[in-house]
Amino acid sequence: MFRTRARLLFFAVFLAHGARVVQGQQSSDSQPRCVSQTVNSVPTRPTLSTSTDTTECGVVEAEYGFEHFWVADGSHRQDFTGGLRLGITPNMDLHWASIDYLSLSANGTAVEGFGDTWVGVKYRFFPESTVWPGLGAFYQVKIPSGSEREGLGSGEIDHSLAILISKDFHPVHFDFNVIPTLIGRKGSGFDRTLGFALAATVPVRSKLSLILEPYGYTAANPSTPGFASLTGAVSYQVRPRFFLDAGADAGVTEAAPHKRLFTGFTYAIGNAFSWFSPERGHGADR
Repeated sequence: MFRTRARLLFFAVFLAHGARVVQGQQSSDSQPRCVSQTVNSVPTRPTLSTSTDTTECGVVEAEYGFEHFWVADGSHRQDFTGGLRLGITPNMDLHWASIDYLSLSANGTAVEGFGDTWVGVKYRFFPESTVWPGLGAFYQVKIPSGSEREGLGSGEIDHSLAILISKDFHPVHFDFNVIPTLIGRKGSGFDRTLGFALAATVPVRSKLSLILEPYGYTAANPSTPGFASLTGAVSYQVRPRFFLDAGADAGVTEAAPHKRLFTGFTYAIGNAFSWFSPERGHGADR
């Protein structure tokens, strides 16, 4: 796991250096934002939906979480999932996430190992205004790194394209996603499913927020029915660059996983673009 993370961090730094060269060709107006020494986190956890906000330009963020599913009677799933994000421009970031540990148990038998990997890119077309919501898109592709033989992955490539809409109705922030997904079939072709998620985030104190999110997917095929679930969670800002979260999930329809408990964190490591800036200073973590 740590070797994989080290390789990815190297890859992120390599991308940051390349993107920094591109940034140098852009207008000077964008420079302070892309090499800023003030680093803030933009969490995408703990909801299925994601906002139109992207990782700050030049910033590398890490997100990890552990969850336990009670899928059905006698069937359980545990996983530890994490990855990195890199802000390429003020409106675009790259995502990489993998299931570093996956355990599946049913009827007294269990398998465990490495799960699948997802890579993607998110782009914000329009920021939120006082009148109009923010609009963005988030494309992801699944790399089948989980063992198909052991049942830890399908062995097929999947594609997901989420349409993102975000809007504040003070004091509540809403993120609404429509998520068309192509699920690779054995042999050739894809099954199709459509996901919906609506997250409402309510601040209760200066650093603590409550989150409620109903979500669900339509049926992908006769053996994979549609379902709906409901998530309740809390998010706590330890520092501007460090967030903790925890919550629970309950199935609303019969085909949904019965329940889920989860916890995780988001941490902004630093501004990778500033590492290559000739004017690099010693910024403070505010």
